[in-house]
Amino acid sequence: MIKSTFVFIPGIGEKTEENFWKKGILTWLDLKKNFTVLSRVKRKVVCDYLTEADSALSEYNTSFFVRHLPQKEYWRIYSEFRNKTLFLDIETTGLSLYYDKITLVGTFDGNEYKIFVRDNNLPDFIDYLENYELIVTFNGKLFDIPFIKKEFPEIEIPPLHIDLRYLLRGLGITGSLKQIEGGLGIRRPKNLQEINGREASVLWNKFVRGDNKALEKLILYNFQDTVNLQTIMHFCYKAKVKEIESKINCDSYQPTLFSYGKEVNTCFETYNFEMPPSNLNIPKLAIQHFGNGLLNVRLNNENLVTINRNKIKKLDIKIEGLLQRIKSKGLSPISVGIDLSGSGKRKSGICVLKGKEAYLDVARTDEDILSKTINAKPTVISIDSPLSLPEGRCCPEDSCECRKYGITRECERILKKRGINVYPCLIGSMQNLTMRGIRLADTFQKQGFEVIESYPGAAQDIMGFPRKRIDLDELEIDLMNMGIKPVSGRETVTHDEIDALTSALVGYFYLAGNYEAIGKAEEGYLIIPDLTNGG
Repeated sequence: MIKSTFVFIPGIGEKTEENFWKKGILTWLDLKKNFTVLSRVKRKVVCDYLTEADSALSEYNTSFFVRHLPQKEYWRIYSEFRNKTLFLDIETTGLSLYYDKITLVGTFDGNEYKIFVRDNNLPDFIDYLENYELIVTFNGKLFDIPFIKKEFPEIEIPPLHIDLRYLLRGLGITGSLKQIEGGLGIRRPKNLQEINGREASVLWNKFVRGDNKALEKLILYNFQDTVNLQTIMHFCYKAKVKEIESKINCDSYQPTLFSYGKEVNTCFETYNFEMPPSNLNIPKLAIQHFGNGLLNVRLNNENLVTINRNKIKKLDIKIEGLLQRIKSKGLSPISVGIDLSGSGKRKSGICVLKGKEAYLDVARTDEDILSKTINAKPTVISIDSPLSLPEGRCCPEDSCECRKYGITRECERILKKRGINVYPCLIGSMQNLTMRGIRLADTFQKQGFEVIESYPGAAQDIMGFPRKRIDLDELEIDLMNMGIKPVSGRETVTHDEIDALTSALVGYFYLAGNYEAIGKAEEGYLIIPDLTNGG
């Protein structure tokens, strides 16, 4: 399709290009033979650009097309650059570019799938990428590429980048990668259908703790994400060509999943995209453990990668270290965490963290919360609730004139910028919770207690723990691995109690001096863990 493209030439826009096509000028050669359609002034410019384009194409010189071809039209070069194209997808410890890191990079060049694993062969990805001129991702502009640049500031990313999320959107197709795959008839194995980026980070944590099955599942998930990009790219290429043909009455525009294995004739070209190698469709992954932390990963009986588990650096946060720092300050290590609900109709979780023991409970009424908290005689009370209004607001009412000052505080803006999901404190669903939190905090403070605002979701993201809605069991395991001993009168620990425990733990970070206060003085601060000094 690139040889039927003219919009990279100065003075030729989309309308002129479309008029050329309607006149039967479908290729660069056609235009050279029909220079009479151009003014004398334009002929030399056009001739020079076509000659340079021919040379750039034969030499795989992408810089020419990057300079002159609109980004939204990069797809047109794919057919000629298939042998220089790399499909890639990354997995990370979480979704925050500010806090999280790459765990592995999966790549597919149309024939071979390769992976690069953190603290092992991940740096080899830099040299490997140099072999390609075009990369294809899904949402890579916002996610994969920023993470890669953060990990390797010196890396040179191929300037030709096709992000399928935007290419598909131009075809009227939106949704997550798996939703789009389903719509195009691409099927995944059942055990991989429900995994997303957050679950993938849990799989990595399980592997780091010694679960090889989790690594196997993570790699297979990445394999599907990466290899399926080629199938989607082929669909998009065909659909875009047919879309153009419909504009010039070449054929009816009926985008369907690409028909592999046969040539497709269009007004512009004849092309044949091959089916991905059959041995890649149903991958067989095996992990062999050699001892001393060495793992050999084989895909379809071929060596994929050798991983040394002992090289993987772990974020090892222990409650003992926090306790030592708290005691060194002459403070009593008693923190009460409250996972507050919006009203007494729903349970609120309460955790009294005393030393290494976490006493878990629930409460409904304000009186019950006050009683259980005050009786613990805490050094700090950490409440999972907004404890202030945005600067300028006098109340939560949307009908009040103060509504002009907005519904979001500075601390919430900061978390959003760091990639941590948080709700504005005065969004409709949060108003009751915010006002209840402010009332309780005021009551505690009048009785001489120190109160801080915490957000368990942010703390869990920062510590690399899964949130409760992703994997409650894994979250509980991570907290217990810190050395915390839960004490509960119930057989099953609820998510409210786990969040209360996390809030109480934030209280420990605060007492130990390992915290960051984000926000501004006029609104009060939100306290989050600071792990820069080891936690």
